[in-house]
Amino acid sequence: MLENCNNGGLTTASLSGKPALPNDRRQHARHVSVLRVAKINTPRSEELCLVRNISGKGMMVHVYSDLCVGDPVSTEFNSGKPIAGRIIWHREGMIGIEFDESLDPDSILSGTNSVPAAPHPRPPRVGLELHGRIRVGSRYQTVTLCNISQGGANIRPSEPDTVLEKVVLMVNGLPPIAGSVRWQDEEHAGIEFDIPVSFEVLARWVPSVRRQG
Repeated sequence: MLENCNNGGLTTASLSGKPALPNDRRQHARHVSVLRVAKINTPRSEELCLVRNISGKGMMVHVYSDLCVGDPVSTEFNSGKPIAGRIIWHREGMIGIEFDESLDPDSILSGTNSVPAAPHPRPPRVGLELHGRIRVGSRYQTVTLCNISQGGANIRPSEPDTVLEKVVLMVNGLPPIAGSVRWQDEEHAGIEFDIPVSFEVLARWVPSVRRQG
């Protein structure tokens, strides 16, 4: 089921059937069930996670590394607006996050909680500093992987003057990923993958890279 979580999209949503409450309490009592990819920033690193449900006071999240109760965290959806909170429980790969302040779950999921709103929402990207290679035709070039999402990556080529188009990105622990360079400047290039990387593959890979580093 997790294989279908491409590009951070919302795949399911439902509201609980609880009786209506006064307006100032309804957003806190309402729980929205979701399957939404997000980025979670912890005191030690950042990684991808899967949000299972959310309310005005917090959310339940599936994570892929060891986190501790009491840790401060912030979570980002497509809008890029961080939502601060702390971990209040942790068991079997799931954590409960309590927000630092009450929020409207609908605005979080739609991205309208971002001020100003993100002009071009994109899948959550995880920052890295990892050596790899790209293949351009029959030639190979070393690169530094700066960040990655299910849909693309930012790289720093060792030969920045080379004009890139179609490439295959290769880094330890992931299969070769074909893509197209959508932009390039004096130092970096942005790759859009031909086929999005499986969420679970990427979510498990990021913590493994952190541990090896």
